[in-house]
Amino acid sequence: MKKERVLLSLLFLCVNMVVFAQKQTTLEGIVKYKKLPKISLFSVENGRVKECTTATVEQDGAYRFAFVPEKPGFYALGDKQKNFPVYVKGGEKIQIDLLEQGAVLTGKNTRENKALYQWEKYVNDLRAMTGRGVTYKEFFPWFTRFVTKIDSVKKTIRSGNSGFDKLIHKKIDYDVDYYAISFLMSPRSVHPQRSDWPTYYDSILSEEKFSSDDLLLFPTGFDLLIMYYNFTYRIDPDGQGEKIFSNDRLRGEVLLYMFSIHAKYYPEYETFMKENEGLLTEDQKERAKLMATKLYPSLAGQPARNFMYTDVNGKKISLSDFKGKVVVVDVWTMTCGACLAQYVYLKKLEEELQGKDVVFIGISLDKEKDRQKWIDFVKEKNLEGIQLHAGDQSQFAEDYHIVGVPRFVVFDKKGCVVMEEAPRPTDPRLKKIIESELQK
Repeated sequence: MKKERVLLSLLFLCVNMVVFAQKQTTLEGIVKYKKLPKISLFSVENGRVKECTTATVEQDGAYRFAFVPEKPGFYALGDKQKNFPVYVKGGEKIQIDLLEQGAVLTGKNTRENKALYQWEKYVNDLRAMTGRGVTYKEFFPWFTRFVTKIDSVKKTIRSGNSGFDKLIHKKIDYDVDYYAISFLMSPRSVHPQRSDWPTYYDSILSEEKFSSDDLLLFPTGFDLLIMYYNFTYRIDPDGQGEKIFSNDRLRGEVLLYMFSIHAKYYPEYETFMKENEGLLTEDQKERAKLMATKLYPSLAGQPARNFMYTDVNGKKISLSDFKGKVVVVDVWTMTCGACLAQYVYLKKLEEELQGKDVVFIGISLDKEKDRQKWIDFVKEKNLEGIQLHAGDQSQFAEDYHIVGVPRFVVFDKKGCVVMEEAPRPTDPRLKKIIESELQK
């Protein structure tokens, strides 16, 4: 009998949990910061907002959502360009107006959202101080005073929900980091030296801070994660990079992001998975697989697609002119600072391989209307070797999927593709690839 009562109690508890999870939440208010035909409600997935549903914005700016949340957590209201956080448990009514400078709770609201917007109101001053018109000489002293108050502010921001309170206190720390880093990363007329930074910046990167993946529960969590990653290189260009994150899921998100912006060819996916499969979550593996479906097949080993362009003297030169030689193509533009930086190393590489069966060809993707500017530039900078002008709509760029420069392509003696995205001259691997082809 006692056993039956326990089972009935457990069943009752489970039913109650299901019912609670299925309770409808309503969100309503006025949109006052701009005219929108509709407003979106976003859930948070891997630290990024994902549209759940939309609602029509009435003539007077009024909107209303009624939905059943899958689980308690952070959501966001607004559009892709501008949205505001809200915390949803299920079964509550949340009234919130969206303004130009932030969002404001109206009417009756949950204790969690009152605590959230207590912080949002407080942090507005920090947001304003990170604007482009503020110099570091103004910001740094103000920021130093601001962070001394954070611990006392945390003590006042409590909802009574212990789980939420732990999260909001983490959000406070993350938000302060976010604006501190964004100030350094934003374009400014004068940038501070490392010695000018307040001591707070020394505490931003900490293994303890990255021991959990709570960061990804917040609407701006992923943006901050990448900001942290970039900040590691601001501190130390030869530093740890993604290894600063002691949590594997966070590290996996960074690796996946870097893969998404750099990978162009399918073999790069295979290499990526070979190196990182043991680290990635199942969800991250699936997203990597999805990205891979959009990558180009490798052209390595295939006959090169011939090209013919003119040099500074108007002479036509084609790839087929150099059968029997290894050909290294440097794709560049006059406005690409990174391209010009590579030229010093390229010239050194040419000198080291002088007298061998290798040819270096520069192909400019500068606009057709700038051809004369290109000719003058080549002569002024004394760019040696074979320099050709292809234009910004060239077949070469299309054939080899070139969307950014600098780019290096290597062809073998038979006129086949060795590597469609070869290492830059600053990387010793390029010389090794060339020497390997010369020996064949």
